[in-house]
Amino acid sequence: MSKENINSEEVDLGSLFQVLGKGFRNLFDAIGNFFKAIFHYIILFLLFLRHNTIKLVIAVVIGAIIGLYLDLTKPSVYSSTMIVEPNFKSTHQLYKNIAYYNELVKQKNTALLSEAFNISSEEASKFKSFYIKPIKNENEKFELFDEFIQKADTAVAKSITIKEFKKGFSDFDYKYHEIKVRSLNSLIFDKLSTIISNSIENNSYYKNQREINTLNLLQNEQVLLKSLSEIDTLRKIYNEVLITEARKMETGTNITLAQGIKKTEEVELFQESFKLNEELISNNTEKAESTEILNIVSTFSKVGLKERILYKKNTFVFGIAFGVIMFIIILLKQMNRYLINYK
Repeated sequence: MSKENINSEEVDLGSLFQVLGKGFRNLFDAIGNFFKAIFHYIILFLLFLRHNTIKLVIAVVIGAIIGLYLDLTKPSVYSSTMIVEPNFKSTHQLYKNIAYYNELVKQKNTALLSEAFNISSEEASKFKSFYIKPIKNENEKFELFDEFIQKADTAVAKSITIKEFKKGFSDFDYKYHEIKVRSLNSLIFDKLSTIISNSIENNSYYKNQREINTLNLLQNEQVLLKSLSEIDTLRKIYNEVLITEARKMETGTNITLAQGIKKTEEVELFQESFKLNEELISNNTEKAESTEILNIVSTFSKVGLKERILYKKNTFVFGIAFGVIMFIIILLKQMNRYLINYK
C-alpha cells in the first residue's frame, strides 16, 4: 500500500472522529441547555412567588373565610351505604332503579320520590343523590372463569383465554354491589332498604325465575337424597354378604377373590356416596343463597354519617379558587407591563 493511500485513510478517519466529536458535543450541549432552561424557569417561578407571596396568601385566606362561612351556614349532608348481592341477573334492573331515583332527585320531583319510598314530601326533598357501584374483586374474575371453563365444551374452553374473558367482564358481573344514598336527613336511611329490595323482589320476571330455580333445586335435592339412600342400601347388602362369607368355614382362592371384589365395590360405593354428599351440600348452599332475588348483605344504618370530605368543602374550594384567580391577575399585570415596555 502506498503512502498516499495511508495518508488518505488517516485523513478520512480523522474527519470522521471530528464529526462524531462535534455531534456528541452538540448533543451534550443541547441536554445541558435543556436542564439550564428548566432550572431558569423554576427560579423565575420561585422569584414570582417570593415577590407575590403576601398577595397570594391574602387571597387564599379571604377565599377560605368565605368558604368557611358557607360551610357553617349550609345544612350538613349525611350518607349511608347498603351492600347487596343480586340473583337471577337482576343487577341491570337494580342499576336502572337506582338511576331512576337519582334522576328524580336531580329533577326535584318530590311527589314521585315520596310515593316510591312511602315517605312525606318534606323527607323526599332532603335527598341529595342515589348511587350504585360494584365492589370490585379481581379474584371473582378467576373464579367465574373457572366455572365457565368447567361448564363450556372443550372447543369453546380452548378458544377463550382469561384475558379475553376479562375484556367481556362488566360491572354488572360482579357479585356484590354498594348502594350509597346522600341526604340532609340523617334518620331517613332506615326506611329505604326494604323499598329498594321490594322494587326487585316484586318484579314478576324475577319472581318466576326464583320459583323455577327453587323447584329445580328441590328436585335435585330429592334425586341426591334418593341416590344416597340407594347407595347406603347397597353398602349394607355388601357388608352382610361379606359377614356371611367370613363365617363360612371354607377357605380357598375363589372365596378370597370374591371378598376382594366385594371390598373394591364397597370402596367405590363409599366414594360415590362422598361425591353425592358434596353435591348435596353445594345444592343446599345454592338454595340458601337464592332464596331472595336480592340478598341484603348489609343494610343502611339507622343514622347516616356526616360527610367530611375535604375537597368537597367550600373552605377548601374557595381558598384554592381565590388563590388561582389572584395568581392569574398578577400574571396578567406583569404580562401587560412587559408588553408596554417591549421594543
